[in-house]
Amino acid sequence: MTKKLYGHLPIPLKRVHIELTNVCDFNCVFCPKSEMKRRYGYMDTALAKALIDELTGNRVCEKITFHVMGEPTLHPDFFDILSHAEKAGMGVGLTTNGSCLGTEKGKRLLSHRLHQLDVSFQTPDAKSFVLRKAGGIKFEAYLKGVFDFFAAYHKKYPETIFKFRFLNTRFSKKSLEKRKGAIDVISSTRELRKTFQDWAGRIYDITGADEAFRAKAMKALNKLTAYKWNVIEICPNVFFETYILEDWGHAFDDRPVRDAWAGYCFGMRDHFAVLHNGDVALCCIDYDGNTAIGNLHKEPLKQILSSEKAKKIIEGFSKFRLEHPYCKKCLGSSSLAAWLFKPVASVVALKTLKPFFYNKKKIF
Repeated sequence: MTKKLYGHLPIPLKRVHIELTNVCDFNCVFCPKSEMKRRYGYMDTALAKALIDELTGNRVCEKITFHVMGEPTLHPDFFDILSHAEKAGMGVGLTTNGSCLGTEKGKRLLSHRLHQLDVSFQTPDAKSFVLRKAGGIKFEAYLKGVFDFFAAYHKKYPETIFKFRFLNTRFSKKSLEKRKGAIDVISSTRELRKTFQDWAGRIYDITGADEAFRAKAMKALNKLTAYKWNVIEICPNVFFETYILEDWGHAFDDRPVRDAWAGYCFGMRDHFAVLHNGDVALCCIDYDGNTAIGNLHKEPLKQILSSEKAKKIIEGFSKFRLEHPYCKKCLGSSSLAAWLFKPVASVVALKTLKPFFYNKKKIF
């Protein structure tokens, strides 16, 4: 089935990421926040609403997700923007570090039915929580806030997809650890399974999932490995996810990087991102806006997506060809062996495997 075009972009996309702010109350050592060169700020509320209207009116995407950098709930007009998206009829995903869930903001969020809510929990215990550099927030209080919120929200909106995200450091990133020190979070298959078993118990205490679903989930859990990205449904519409520690396109790498000779990315294929200052960026891991192809304060979204620059990039990805210099760096490698292998891996993982899991789980 041929998709419609919005400019040169085949639509509808799975989602569009809207960065309401790049300000965050956490300073996680594994996050590229410390490497970010662009200014901190908040998206103009009128721009956010106009963007949502355009995306909805033209059916550009199936949902919007408040996520790139920063903690979206810190935007002073967060609930106003969220309500606007709901009234527009747009499905909304929210990615949060969870710090607000045990506060008045969490109570207000109970009045909003989200399509998907991702809690970037990352660190499942007090020892690893230190890596979040969360200021005066204590782990037990943070944990209680998240679970109290989850219990209330899941009871009220059981159809909302709720995902707990955890970091997996089975493969260390030497360049990152050289700057930040050792990063150890769920670094073995045994630890991964035990962590998920413990956390599943917490979830079952709250949801009371039936025995058949529990048995199925536990069987799947005992097949997980720490060598890859994992998503498992613990009970209906509640997922655990681990993702392997990344370097955000060599954000922490001081070594020379060979540009990738080919590759594939979901940018402009599955999603794109709009940063808080109005920059339209190719993908959600572009933490510094290096792939911006236009700015909504200067020209309309459709005009940006109708440009020759956008056309070249979109057509390039469809042929596993990287057109943007930053994409070549992001998928590039420091070693010759990785340089040869990584482009192939990106095609297999992103073109083949991840869409399969997306269609199976209906998340992301």
